[in-house]
Amino acid sequence: MSYLLKNVKNHVLASKQEYCTWDYGTREPDYADHHGIDLINNAGGTCDVIAVADGEVVYVQDGVPGHDERVYTAGNFVRIRHENGMYSRYLHMVNGSIKVKIGQKVKAGTGLGHEGETGYSFGIHLHFDVNDGKNYVDPLPYLLGQKSFYKNTSSKKNTTNSTATSVVKTLTTGTKVALNKASLYGSATTNTKANTITGTYYIHSNGIINNRIRITTPKGNSICTGWVKTSDCKVSNAPTSTGNKNNHSSTVKPKPTTKKLTTEQVALKVIRGDYGCGEERKKKLTAEGYDYSKVQAKVNEILYK
Repeated sequence: MSYLLKNVKNHVLASKQEYCTWDYGTREPDYADHHGIDLINNAGGTCDVIAVADGEVVYVQDGVPGHDERVYTAGNFVRIRHENGMYSRYLHMVNGSIKVKIGQKVKAGTGLGHEGETGYSFGIHLHFDVNDGKNYVDPLPYLLGQKSFYKNTSSKKNTTNSTATSVVKTLTTGTKVALNKASLYGSATTNTKANTITGTYYIHSNGIINNRIRITTPKGNSICTGWVKTSDCKVSNAPTSTGNKNNHSSTVKPKPTTKKLTTEQVALKVIRGDYGCGEERKKKLTAEGYDYSKVQAKVNEILYK
């Protein structure tokens, strides 16, 4: 579904005019899950990609020259760890445009690189996603200011209207709702009604735009059915998760161990930035007795899946 993002509080494009070309969630039955949201510059042309919030750069991939659907599917990208332990990624940037380095502290709005189409990409755009170190979550609420990357949000209060805020608290991802002759829309911004639906549905994700929210089909699968007005959603019972529950309050820390870590555990430490990059990473992994090729393959599998 394509639509112009409105009431964005935390921008990821320097133009501050983000237009969504593909939502978070399952694309189609024949496609893999889409872990983020695809955005283009609605002002026309391309623009710089900027950090959504303060944080530290923990991973940088640069040097991917163009289209690659086998190995470097994410293209050139940056991964940032934020104050509350959440991570954000910015994919498919132009080769050689990345301006930051691993370990660098950045502020919200810091330029990261330039919008491109490297990796497994068809057309210039930014793929933006958010995760807690293990599981991906819907990034839209973070862009709209309904969720935060900071531990203390008292000084960064959500400025959306009070009605939307109260609804967000109830209509979270996975909540079962009863709809009675509710108007169904193809996007959050269109005024053309696609259908009228009645029955039990689930909240696809809790990003509210124009007082509309996305719903999914019964049984809570991840295919987005469409958008309905929040006022038409009647909560029928307690939330039933259709995905992963995430604790945004802390970073998952590996337990101290004297035993050799698994390849996946080491790969997660690499992604976190513990081993640096390039030759430095290879030397450190080899010195600790790990197979660099296997670890790097696992890193690619985690980051580019």
